Amino acid sequence: MPLQTFEIKENIYRIEHEGVRSILFTGTDKAALIDTGFGRQDGLKDAVASLTDKPVILINTHADGDHTGGNGEFGAAHMHPAEFAHYALGNPDAPVAALWDGEAIDLGGICLEVILIPGHTPGSIALLDAGNGILLGGDGVIDDRIVFRGPSRDTGAYLASMEKLNSMRVRFHTVYPPHGSFPVGAEILDGLIDGLKRVISGEVEGEPTDFIENGVMFDVGAAIFVF
Repeated sequence: MPLQTFEIKENIYRIEHEGVRSILFTGTDKAALIDTGFGRQDGLKDAVASLTDKPVILINTHADGDHTGGNGEFGAAHMHPAEFAHYALGNPDAPVAALWDGEAIDLGGICLEVILIPGHTPGSIALLDAGNGILLGGDGVIDDRIVFRGPSRDTGAYLASMEKLNSMRVRFHTVYPPHGSFPVGAEILDGLIDGLKRVISGEVEGEPTDFIENGVMFDVGAAIFVF
């Protein structure tokens, strides 16, 4: 299926490709592209160019391959430094730039605040557009499958991150996820926190899944946690 672009609201677009969603914010001075999918389809750069003529800042919520595959078309990838080593495994010569917790990215009329939310990966970030009440939480805040397989995944850190976002809910009401339903309400955070606590305590029974080799999934309603 070809890339599909949709205007969400004035100056904000979503680009759908291969089950992954990129978000484009277009300010008066700059634009910001959030994540680039698998990179197996051509046309992402052309799609972005058709929506804005402003310089584009590439931001990755984390360095998993289904979020960074199309990065090569957009210059330096901005991400938290805790993701640099993972990103370099598949992109050894790709340019990167650091984003830090609390940093503000001013696009002109739109400002994105960087929020570090480790757990799904060590350097996962959320981006908050407080002016529009919108949060982008990467793979941490979705109603789809959230993977915790591997040494870099940390359920304790994830719970702390979700509680951190929950404490900020006065500043946003809507979440733009990269997978699954779109959009979702901020109340998904309650379900993610409660659901993972029930998994950890043994209240939810796991089932085999072929999503990852020898995987076990726990469906908690708000999302499916995969180990």
